[in-house]
Order: sequence, then C-alpha cells, then structure tokens
Amino acid sequence: MDLRRIVSSTKSYKIALAIAIAFLLMLSSISYRQVNNLEKSANLVSSSLMVSKEINYLFSKFNLIEASGYKSLVVNDSTFANTYKDHKSEVETSLLNLSKLTKDIPLQVQFLDTLNQLRDSLDMTFKNLIKYRDQQEGDVDEKLMREVKKMDSIFQQLNNLKLSISQRKETLFKELIIAYKTETFFTPFISLLLVIFSLIVFLLAFRNINNAHKRLKSTQAFIDNIVTNTNYLTTYFKPIRDSNGKVIDFIFEYVSNKIENFTGKSVKEITGKKLSESFPDTFTNGTFEMYVNCLETGNSNDITNHYSFENGEKWLKSAASELEGGVNVNTIDITYEKLRNKNLKKLNENLFIKNTILNNAEVVAKTGSFSWYPHTNVSDLSDNFYRLLGCRPGEFEARFENFKPFIHQDDLANYKKAAAKVIKSGQLKENTYRVINKKGNTRHWRIAGVMIIEDGEEKMIGIIQDITESIKKDKQLKSRNRVLKRINTELESFNRIVSHDLQEPLRKIQMFISLLSEEAEADRLSGKSLVYFGKINDAATRMQMLIKNLLSYSRIESTEENFEEIDLNEILEEIEYNFSESIKDANIDIIKKKLPTIKGINFQMVQLFSNLISNSIKYRNIHNDSKILIEAFKVSKNQIKANFVKTSENYHKIVFSDNGIGFNQQNAEKIFNIFERLHLKTEYSGTGIGLSICKKIIENHHGFIHAKGEPEKGAIFYIYLPV
Repeated sequence: MDLRRIVSSTKSYKIALAIAIAFLLMLSSISYRQVNNLEKSANLVSSSLMVSKEINYLFSKFNLIEASGYKSLVVNDSTFANTYKDHKSEVETSLLNLSKLTKDIPLQVQFLDTLNQLRDSLDMTFKNLIKYRDQQEGDVDEKLMREVKKMDSIFQQLNNLKLSISQRKETLFKELIIAYKTETFFTPFISLLLVIFSLIVFLLAFRNINNAHKRLKSTQAFIDNIVTNTNYLTTYFKPIRDSNGKVIDFIFEYVSNKIENFTGKSVKEITGKKLSESFPDTFTNGTFEMYVNCLETGNSNDITNHYSFENGEKWLKSAASELEGGVNVNTIDITYEKLRNKNLKKLNENLFIKNTILNNAEVVAKTGSFSWYPHTNVSDLSDNFYRLLGCRPGEFEARFENFKPFIHQDDLANYKKAAAKVIKSGQLKENTYRVINKKGNTRHWRIAGVMIIEDGEEKMIGIIQDITESIKKDKQLKSRNRVLKRINTELESFNRIVSHDLQEPLRKIQMFISLLSEEAEADRLSGKSLVYFGKINDAATRMQMLIKNLLSYSRIESTEENFEEIDLNEILEEIEYNFSESIKDANIDIIKKKLPTIKGINFQMVQLFSNLISNSIKYRNIHNDSKILIEAFKVSKNQIKANFVKTSENYHKIVFSDNGIGFNQQNAEKIFNIFERLHLKTEYSGTGIGLSICKKIIENHHGFIHAKGEPEKGAIFYIYLPV
C-alpha cells in the first residue's frame, strides 16, 4: 500500500476534514451542554439560596405572629389586630415572592400550597381569637382555649413544615452543589480539550494551506514561466450582457505579457478594457461571434484573421474555450507561416511556370535534359528528350541499354569514351555526336553535363541539343561569309575608285568648264550658252558633294574602343565658330543651355551637330526671325515614350528645335532615309544624306533619334544618348 499517495491525495484530506469537523462539532456540543448545565446548576443554587432566605423570612414573620398572638392573650393587648394585619401583609408578600421563586420547582410548589392552607387556617383562628376575646359571654374562655389549641397545632405544623423544608433544602442544596462541582470540573476540561483539538486542527490546516500555497506559488511561477516563454498569447474574457441577458461585449480580465509583442499595446493598457474599444476589428471579422458561440455552447472553436496593429500587419490564429462563465483564448502569431506558405505557394507557382517555360523552351530550342546515377545505372529523361528521338515521353525505360540503339554506330565508341571520362573527372565537356531517330533520320546532338553529389551519391546532370539545323546554317553561313568577304573586297575597291578615280575626272571637268566659261565670255557667247555651262558646273559640284557624303556615310563605324569623354558644350562652340558667317548672314539666334559630357567619338559628334545646325539654317523660314534652341535633360528609360531597345537605365535627352519651314509629321521617319528628299533640289540644295548620317551616328552610340514637325512652324529633333 502506497501510504504517501494516500496521505497526499485530495480525497484523504476531504475525509480528514470531515472527521475533524464532526469531532469539533461533538466537542462543541458537549462543551455547550456542560456550560448550559453549569449555568442551570448555578441558577438552581442561587434560586435555592433565595428560596431559603425567603422561607426564613416568612417563618420569622410567622414567629412574630405567634408571639404577638400569645402576647395579646396574656396581656390582653388591644393593638394585636393592627399588628396582625401588618404581619399578615408581609406574609402575603413573602408568599407571593416564594410563588415566583418556586414556580419551576414542583416540590417547593407543594410546600407552598401547604403553607397557604396553614396560613388560611391561622388567619381564621386569629380572627376567632380576636372575636372571642372581645365577647363577654360565659363560654368565651372555652372557645378561646379551643382556638388557642388550633393556633398551637397550626404553629406546630408550621414548625414541622419548616423543619421538613429545611431538611429537603439541605438535601437539594447538597445535590446542587455536587452537580455544580461536577459541571465545573468537566466544563473546563472539555473546553480545554476543544481548544487543544482546535489548535491541532488549525496547525495542521495551516501547514497544509501553507504547503498548498507554496505549491500554488511554485505552480503559478511555473505557469507564468510557460506563459512568458511560450509563443502563445493567453487572454481571459468576462462577458458583458444587456438587460435581456444577451452578450454584447467582453472585458479583458487577464492578459499575458505577450500582448505587447502581438499588438504593440501593454498589459496595463488592455486589462479591464472592453474588447470593442481595444480591438474593434474583432466585431467585423467573426471573432466576436466565435467567442459568443464558445460561451453559449461550451464548444471550443478557432479562427484565423488578419489584423493591422501599431507594430505592423499580422496574421493571428485564436483558439477559444468556455471557462468558468468566461472565454479563455490562446492566440499564436502565424504571420511567418502565412508568408512562408504564401512564398512557398508563389515558389511552387514560379517553379511550375519555370518548368512549363523550361519544357516549352526545350521544345523551342530543341533541347532535352537528363540525369544519370553511374553506380545504379538509373536515369531520368525529360519529355522533350524522347520527342527529339521521335518517341512519346516515357516510351522506353530511361537506361543506357535502351538509348544505345539510337546512337550512330560511327559515334558510339566516342560516346562511351566521353562517358568514361565524365565518371573519372566529374565533368562532361561539350561534345557532339549523331543519333538516328525513330523515323530513321540522322540528327546531330550536342551534349554537356557535370557530376554532382546528391544524398551522398554521384549523379550526372546534363542537357542535349539538336544542332542539326545549326550545322546546316553554319555551312550556309560559311558559304555566305565567303561571298560577303568577296563583296567587302569589291566595296573597298569601289571606295578607292570613288575616293580617287571618280573625283579626279570631276575636278578636271570643273576645271575645263571654268576655262571654257572664261573663253566663252571673251568671245561673247550668248547668255543661254553661259547658263548651260553653269548647270554643267552645278551638276559636277553636286556629284562631288554626293561622292563626299557617301564616303562619310560608309566610313562611320561603331567601335567603343575609340569612345572618349566629350564635352558637348565645346563641340557646340566649335560648330558655331565654323558656321559663324552663315549664322550671321541668315540672322539666326542660337539659344543654348548647358549640355552634358558623354562618352563617344569626337569627330562623329562634330558631324552630328554640324548636320543638325546646317539643316536648321538651310530650312529656315525667311519671313520670321529664325531661332534655334538647344537644351538637354537627364531622364530614366521609363520616362522615354519612344520605342527603341533601351540598354541603359538613364539617358541624356538632347533637343534641337527651330521655327523653320518644318515638315508633315507623316514624313518623320522618311527624312532619315538615305537619299530621301522632301523638297526639289531646285528649292533647297543637298544630297539627302545629312540626316541619315545623324541617325547612323546616334545608333553607333547606342542611342535613338526621332523628329516632330509641323509645316511653317518648325521642327524638333529628339536625341537620346546613354548616360
């Protein structure tokens, strides 16, 4: 039998408490009875003494009456009647007092009845004595003697009664004294026993209560430690009801210190406050209804909601249960889990998308992927790997023995040799071999891969690509490169011819036309002949300019190795100096703002600015004061609405605007085409190459140029160069 378990059990304490209470009640009952009996004994002793005193007083009055009676007979006292009346009145009073004192004592009541009878007889006798004493008849003495004898008899009876009463009184008094002594002996003993037992019970109870208090404090500290260190927020709510008993709100009765981590509010701010005041969102997101349901049904429920607190956005999961007329709620912050699940879901979605993209990319790029465990010879092939062999995905088991028949016999030995090198070196160098697909067509495959360790086991992963078309295109490209090389050689020869052989005859034509014109003037040729010579000279000049511009256009190259820092403000000053005479003759006002420093080719920037300013001078409006505005801004690629491939995050936006003759916006792209002219050569001179050169220069600098125009209002050129 486990005595310790029995002693420490709650049931044992309850039984011991019941026995102690019963014993205390019994001792209390005995003590009460002893005290009550002691009180009764004391009262009886006191009453007996008072009765004894009153009896002595009564019989003393009877003795006085007796003495007065004999005196009246001996000395013939005439005042006896009055004396008797006085003593009789005192006897009556004493008998009345005795009646009150002995009403609860039956034996004494019996003695009192006898006294009353004797008193009545004595009264009658004394009346007769008084009456006979005053008469003068012959037989008066005889009557007096008879009454005297009656009086003697009555007083004798009174004396006997007094003696009997005294004896009985002594006996009763002794009994009362014995009972009183007995009660006075046991009553302190019982009281002392009651006090000692109560003290023992109190000490035991105090010890148990103290031990229980210590255990409670230890348990409370343990619980507080758990509550403090747990991730859960613990709260306890008491309901607020309306006059109909309906729950309309809750009060925070208890809040753990985790509340500050969850909501940014302290325990002091929350405790004793209404739920509706502290967190009104709970009345719109279903939390309040869940608390009410738990309270009314006794069923536990949980709910997950999103909250906006002072310290940020959170997802909280709360589990509620009914507890002693209130609602106990344990809440945990699942924001991280939500975000992790969201991220995981997003990751899975992205992975699915990437797998889909990869599968589609394999189809588009004609590639496939594979994995191979050399030690177990277990392989895995992508769906497009099978398709490139002309098979359905999974048509055969992914093993080398099943793939071997597809390898071209002439490449099989090299394939095995390459696989052996991979196993040995852990790397698969790019290799090319031929396969024969299911339809019997020979295809060229490129393979690359690497060895990795997965779960402690070597694994080869790699990709294959069908490069049959690439090989065909490589052959075509090599053939075209040979043709292009020959064409470039011919173009170089053409450039030499243009730059030397064609310009030399033009210079001679111009020289001879000049000589002929001088001689024609001397011979006084007609004006019409001079006009013809002038047109021939203009045509030769235009042809020379065209050849020069063609050479400039063909020599514009894009080599970033030649890029250098260029201050566009210095370029613009140089151009203004070169065109100073034309600017002055045309009365053009050039308004310029600070331009940026860029990386580029200096002479090309000079040519770009020269062509744009020359273009504005050429196409100025002669009816207005001509103005050219040049300004620059720094913009991000997202601010640029123009549609071109943007390779930089930021660009320099350079704007050339004038108030010249302008152009129709429908020709905005056409003006940048080579040899494209919007006006007759008789109206404006030029070759139609200037803006084409501008476009090529900007493209060489990885930028973009476009224009906006309106007839008779001017033109605007927008240039974007990377920062």
